Amino acid sequence: MINAPKISIVTVVYNDKKHLEKTIKSVINQTYDNVEYIVIDGGSTDGAINIIKKYESKIFHWVSESDNGIYDAMNKGINLATGQWINFMNAGDIFYSSETLQEVFYNQQYEAEIIYGDYLADHGYFTERVAAKNISQLWQGMAFCHQSAFISTQYHKKNKYSLRYSISGDFNFFYEAFQGGTRFQYFEKIVSIFACDGISSVVGAGAGRQNLRIINNYGYSIGHNFYYLFRFSYQIIKRFLNLFSFNHVK
Repeated sequence: MINAPKISIVTVVYNDKKHLEKTIKSVINQTYDNVEYIVIDGGSTDGAINIIKKYESKIFHWVSESDNGIYDAMNKGINLATGQWINFMNAGDIFYSSETLQEVFYNQQYEAEIIYGDYLADHGYFTERVAAKNISQLWQGMAFCHQSAFISTQYHKKNKYSLRYSISGDFNFFYEAFQGGTRFQYFEKIVSIFACDGISSVVGAGAGRQNLRIINNYGYSIGHNFYYLFRFSYQIIKRFLNLFSFNHVK
């Protein structure tokens, strides 16, 4: 029997008309047929709605309304999803190729609630492959790119994103899953191309602080805290050196 489960792909967008279309095209041009596409717009005023309407015949459901941040919008997508697996491919991010979903799911069997793979980090001027870390290293930060993860929809409906964390809601979700014994399975191929100008990339120090708060919820560790202290110090020194270099060039 051929296995081809329905996959729910959710795109969250707010005032990102510039990048939305490439994300939509990446989803609707997948060679895998059993896809349910959902777009959650936060009430954009920059014309993003026109892009959504342009492709609405290919979109299972879309909504445009105000929300309480990205994780609230993602929870709306979870509520609407009816597929067996759910993936978040937010505005600006794309699948690695048109055959990605085919490779991940066609005639494949998984005994896990969360599947994750590698990604290409798009820095604008260059891209680099980033291999997912072993899930045991999750305490160091995201072991994989959220866009390269597929979560059992049944599991996700029972375990949504906390709105307590403005930046690290996804890390909190995966860390809670790991601590709770949820099964993870690694797919050893590139799944997505992640735009590194997203909120979690731009405000890395803030994400680190929220990550540490989340980790300490499960017990204080001197080693974990020293690791994050080192990361914070490194980021401060790096910013100082970049600023010094910029002023020196001027």
